[in-house]
Amino acid sequence: MIYKRKTKTNKRLAIIFSGDFPEGNTKNARIKTIATSLLAEDWKSTFVSVFPTKFSSSIQTSQPRQWSGFDIVCTCISRKYLQPKILRYAQIISGQLGLLIWILCTSFKYDAYYFYCPRFTDTILGLRLLKVLQKKIVVDQTELFSSESKSLLHTKEEEWIATYSDVLLVISKRLYSYFGSFKPRDLFIFPILIDHNRFAIDREEIPYTMGYIGSFAEKDNVKLLLEATSLLVSKYPKLSLRLIGYNPNIQELKRTIMDMDIEKNVEVTGTVAYEDIPWLLKECDTLLMNRGESDFATYGYPIKLGEYFACSKPVVMSDGIGFSDDFTHRKEVYKYTVGNANALAETVAYRYQNIEESNAVALRGYEYSKDYFASSKLVPHLANMLNQL
Repeated sequence: MIYKRKTKTNKRLAIIFSGDFPEGNTKNARIKTIATSLLAEDWKSTFVSVFPTKFSSSIQTSQPRQWSGFDIVCTCISRKYLQPKILRYAQIISGQLGLLIWILCTSFKYDAYYFYCPRFTDTILGLRLLKVLQKKIVVDQTELFSSESKSLLHTKEEEWIATYSDVLLVISKRLYSYFGSFKPRDLFIFPILIDHNRFAIDREEIPYTMGYIGSFAEKDNVKLLLEATSLLVSKYPKLSLRLIGYNPNIQELKRTIMDMDIEKNVEVTGTVAYEDIPWLLKECDTLLMNRGESDFATYGYPIKLGEYFACSKPVVMSDGIGFSDDFTHRKEVYKYTVGNANALAETVAYRYQNIEESNAVALRGYEYSKDYFASSKLVPHLANMLNQL
C-alpha cells in the first residue's frame, strides 16, 4: 500500500537509524508507523539507514530505494550486508562517514531529524554534527545499552543523547527515570505504537497454537518457551509453538528442539515479511511475551506486545521488573513467574481450561492498547513537538 495525502506536505523529517529497511527488526514497525501517521500532520519523512545488518543476508535482496512512496537513503557502500569482516568494517565506516556527508549536502532540505537509538557505532556522530549546524533533533530511545555491557562508551552515548537532543523520547518509565538524571532539554515517555488497522484482517484461528515473534537474543530466553512446550504436549498433544522471526542461530535452535523431542510441536518460520506478520499472529490462539531477568530487559518495552494486543488474543507474559508492572494478572494479560518454565506451562494450561475468561482477558488487552498505544492518538503529539521545534 502507498500512503498518500490529499493536501500538500510542506515539512520534512529525516528518520535516521542503522539496520535493514523496509524489512528488518521490530523497530521498523515503529518508524513506519511514525512516518505514515505523520503524513496526516503535514510531515513527509525520508528513511536514512547508515548500514544494513545480517538480516539482509537472510532475504537475499538489497534494501530498496523506496517504500510505500517514502524515499530510503543508505549512506554506506552497499545496501546489503557485506562479508568477510574487513568488508563489513569498511561498510560500517563508510556508513558513518556517508551520513556526515549526506547531512552536509542535504541539511537545507529538512526541518527536523529523528534518531532511533543512536550509538557511537552507527549514527551518533551525525547527531553531533547536526547540533553543530543548529538543526532540530528528536531522539527516540527504546533501550539502555549501558545496562547490558556496563561500558563507559555507552554511558557517554547516553550523556550525548540527553545533552544534544532537543526532544528526547523514551519508551518506558525506567528509561524516563534514568535519562532524567542527565537533565535533558525536553523528556517525554513515548510508548509503543500500534496501527490497529494493520491487524484488522480475518484469519481463521488454529486451536492450541501459541505464538512468539521477535528476536532470539539472550534477554528473550526462547529456550524457556521450548521447555514449557515440552511440558505441555503431554497434556495437549495437538499444542504447537510458532516461533516467528529472524534468528542468526537458527540451526542451533533447531538442534535444541530436536534434543527436546518436540520438533512436531514447534514451527520455526525464520525470516518473514512485514506484511505477513498480522496473519501469522492472528492464526495463533495464545501469544507469548517472555523476557529474562537481565537489567537490559527491564529498561525496554517490547514493541511486539502492542502487536499481540492488536490481534485480540490472550497474552501470557513473564512478570519481571519493568513493563509488566503496567498490567494486572487475569485482567489484560496472564502472568507467570519470570524464568520459570513450569509456571509458564501452568499458566498456559489455565488459559486453555478457562476459555470464556481468557476471551475476556484478550478483549481487555485489546481495549488497553486502543487507549494507550494507538498511533492515531500518539503520533499527533509527536507532530506537535516537531511543530514547536
